[in-house]
Amino acid sequence: GTWEKIYDPIKPQSDKFFPPRTILEKEPEEVKAISEDESRAMQLEESNELKMEPFSCYGKRGPLYVVACAINQSTYDDTAQWKNNKEPRFLPGQKVQGPPFNDRCIAVSGRCGYACERERLESIPHCLPSGYIDMAALVGTVDIQYNRKTPVYLFVYVLLFGFAVKTIMLCPGIFAPYRRCHFYDPDMTDQLRYVLVVGVTGGADEGKGTMIRNTIGMVSGLPPESKCRFIVCNNEEGHRQEMLTCWERFCAVLFAIPDVGGLSYEENLRELTQIWCEETKKLSLSLVGAKVKELDPKVLDRLSGKTTLRILKKSCGWDQRFEGSMMKLDAAIEDLANDLATNYNKFNPLTPHLDYVRDWLPPNPNSTSLRMHFTSRAKPNEDSRNMMVQHVAVGTWYYKVPPNADPSQWLELRKSCHEVVYSQRDDDDVNNKVPLRSSHGKAGGLNFVDNYITIVNQRPENLYNSPQDEAPSLYAIADARHQYQPDFMISCIPCFFHRDGILNHRVAFTQAPQHYPEYQDKNDYLDNNNAQFFRLNAMIRNCCGGVSSCGTNGMWQIPPRDETTVWQRRRKRVRDRDHKKRTELIEREQFHTSCKIEDTASSLDRVLVGEYSHFVNRKLSFGMSKSPEGFLGAQQRWVEGAVTLCMQWVTQNADAHGQAKKNGPLLWCVIVAFVLYIYALFRLVTLNYNSSWFVEHGLIHQDSLDDWKRHVRPAITWFFDELLAFRGGHTPNSYDYGVYEDMTIQFLIWLSTCICMFFVLWLFTNFCKCFQRCCTFPHEMKWWGRLVISFDNLTYWIWFWTSFFWIGFNVYLALFPSTFHFNNIGMMTFMLISTVLNYALLFSNSMRFAIMESVDANEIAFLSMDNIWRASQLFFITGPIQGFSVITGSKNFINYLLYGQDIGGWSGGDLTQVSIAIVKYWTTMIICASTACWIYLFASQPNSDEFQSRRPGCIIFMFIAMDVLHPCVYLWTVGNKLTDEEVSKMTFCQKLTSAAWWKRLLQTLILNECMTNIFRYVNPTYMVMLPLLVYYNSYFGAGGGFSLVAVGAGH
Repeated sequence: GTWEKIYDPIKPQSDKFFPPRTILEKEPEEVKAISEDESRAMQLEESNELKMEPFSCYGKRGPLYVVACAINQSTYDDTAQWKNNKEPRFLPGQKVQGPPFNDRCIAVSGRCGYACERERLESIPHCLPSGYIDMAALVGTVDIQYNRKTPVYLFVYVLLFGFAVKTIMLCPGIFAPYRRCHFYDPDMTDQLRYVLVVGVTGGADEGKGTMIRNTIGMVSGLPPESKCRFIVCNNEEGHRQEMLTCWERFCAVLFAIPDVGGLSYEENLRELTQIWCEETKKLSLSLVGAKVKELDPKVLDRLSGKTTLRILKKSCGWDQRFEGSMMKLDAAIEDLANDLATNYNKFNPLTPHLDYVRDWLPPNPNSTSLRMHFTSRAKPNEDSRNMMVQHVAVGTWYYKVPPNADPSQWLELRKSCHEVVYSQRDDDDVNNKVPLRSSHGKAGGLNFVDNYITIVNQRPENLYNSPQDEAPSLYAIADARHQYQPDFMISCIPCFFHRDGILNHRVAFTQAPQHYPEYQDKNDYLDNNNAQFFRLNAMIRNCCGGVSSCGTNGMWQIPPRDETTVWQRRRKRVRDRDHKKRTELIEREQFHTSCKIEDTASSLDRVLVGEYSHFVNRKLSFGMSKSPEGFLGAQQRWVEGAVTLCMQWVTQNADAHGQAKKNGPLLWCVIVAFVLYIYALFRLVTLNYNSSWFVEHGLIHQDSLDDWKRHVRPAITWFFDELLAFRGGHTPNSYDYGVYEDMTIQFLIWLSTCICMFFVLWLFTNFCKCFQRCCTFPHEMKWWGRLVISFDNLTYWIWFWTSFFWIGFNVYLALFPSTFHFNNIGMMTFMLISTVLNYALLFSNSMRFAIMESVDANEIAFLSMDNIWRASQLFFITGPIQGFSVITGSKNFINYLLYGQDIGGWSGGDLTQVSIAIVKYWTTMIICASTACWIYLFASQPNSDEFQSRRPGCIIFMFIAMDVLHPCVYLWTVGNKLTDEEVSKMTFCQKLTSAAWWKRLLQTLILNECMTNIFRYVNPTYMVMLPLLVYYNSYFGAGGGFSLVAVGAGH
């Protein structure tokens, strides 16, 4: 019942309680209840009844429950259960987990009552009339806690997906790069028909100044003593008269270079263009781009060659060496300067439906191998109401080709073009109707140049009259904003040759990185230099010859082709009125025109036929960068192209040619292998399975597997015994490590199965080497590596959702207490090993390639902390772009498949604006959500356990927000033109209400060198520290799992 005092020595009739006394206060003397004489008599009286009244309380006044719990002594004395704490196990005021208590107590009981109060009539919950706590409230069913919950399953599955994708990315690094020749020899060019360099100009920033800078670089790469023609072609897609005029002025400068016989003209040409290239390589679009109305005089002198000529006269002695021969060169350079200074960015179109081609020869064709050409294919005005398609349809232009037409008639036939007008039929069934522009994109212009140069080299004056007329040729691409450096050709041409100087017909192309000198790594907020690809992915892929072409700075080997025609047959993508699909005649295509990434599509064709590539990791080309946010538009274009190309190959509608189309099933082999690999990973993690695939299919007897287990288990047992000894030895409450031994055996069986399958593939691949002339199956493992890379190029967009998952998962961890738990040491060990292996693979591959290149060229392009930081940024900021691009890319494919729409072109400005808007609001949302998570964490007043489980999610989400802070602030503040003078004139109220002032403030606070240096090291630091934080709290491992699998943006 209720406890009562037997006596009150001070105030027997008092109904009040004494206030709490301090510990140091002396006890009051007890007043005797009876006299001394009375105490000698043995009798019972009411005065002997004792009533207790407390003077102080231990806890809150009200209902009080006292529970006694008996536990096993071994559990209490086991220091491993108490985090190696050698102090008293329980401390005063220590909190313990509530009921049920039978999960830790071998006996339990409890009493209940009111603390610091007199008897109260109302009952206490779970308190029996006897004063004991109801046993049903102390003990109960103890549910076994598992991690088999939805968040854990999602975490594990996404981690496995990421691991599989990262395996694809890193596995090519196990090979050794192909051997090649490292030195240029003029005799190499004797095995080539010609070397062609094409500079492509269009609109926007690609005006006269951009074209001249680009052309200077192409000419400066003239290989010394070349025994084949070196052709420089400017392909003007903008169809502008002023560009043609400017090109002619430039050619006049080359024509006026002094020539005193022999090879002196070529030597003088090379000397002039090399200095000219040096003077112009660091020009930027802000100096020569579309927004420039008039060139600065100093820039004009550098661009027109005046500065170069002064250097040649002063430092190289051209005044004395060519006295009397400099007047023509002075005049030609002056004409070029006048042309650049006049109406700099004002253009007039050429006749839209006509092609314009010009050829240039040096004064003495025998004095140099250089030839110059200008091409501008027809760009007719098409009815905007009609869809742009790749076949002859209403609204398109076409020309007619007689059945026995000769390639030399090609340009004349194109002049007689017509527009297909609705309701006006053309009943000519004799001649073939060929679309004038089967591709409106860059690839269409490249194919036009290829066909034109083929015809030019068939002219009698251009024939060698030797086997060289049937030799392969090289085709280099230099986009208008990029300038080749003088050593570009002599660095790339040797890659196509064996070490003995013999041409290697299996080398499809070479690729050099894009380099923008105006953006250093630490200020490259959106990775405009694409360092993630060029300094990591390309190096790894080069180990098996699988570097994908990136368009510009690539050089292709073009095999000999049928020179009797420039047309080819292709199956139409749309049905005729009789519902039949027929073939149509189109102009020959060397580069793919059916998607926005013609470089990747063309690379895939070469991979399928067993050819490979070389990556030349040197700064052989200097680009003029658009604003960094323009790179976001490129990301969107790449994903749209990858989606389209993937769907084309999966549905067997890819625009491939010849053997590449026949070898398409090889991609399906890789797809099936990847799906089986994912299935094997899921099976390993989710099933308790100790058998083997080989046993299931009767390849190995079960007894053999059991014998293998018996031989392996002692070693595994010894390992775990040593691990236990390291942790303090066995105790009565140690975990049953037999479970971990079984898991280890299961993993070893899985690993052995994968190795055996790989070995079988190796045997079969090497067997096919004996029949490689008649068998198209891969005959080397590196070929499989290239197919895996191509599979990655086609499917990387599928994983765009992973960035959303990791952000959402950390938000979930920050908002809700976790209902799962991982062992700290186990999780820390896993993450520590994974992190070390991850960074070891990255840096070892990067360093290995950098050392190789430094031996050749004494130039190093190494993976830096900035590149790792930018890669992490791109992983999170490009997720929404990729998701949006999946939708638009799917729409493009449907239009391509159903209507034959030309989807090879794009509008860069439109893509960029959409991408900027998506990333700007997405990154802002991440930063705001991170702040909101912290506010909610403290506002919800969680208990200690909830706080410990939710805090890691907030911390990791904060680091993610810090990663995207730089791009977010940059995108919100870019273009802000508020000057210091304008700020000084603003009042305080004007500043507070001015968006431009706030943007300027943000820019000053965040986008400065100090903050950049802090952020650039925060990301790698927390990536490295994350496994150590897991030892403190295992939930850091769950939230930070993305650090193990994030690979950045694709391409």
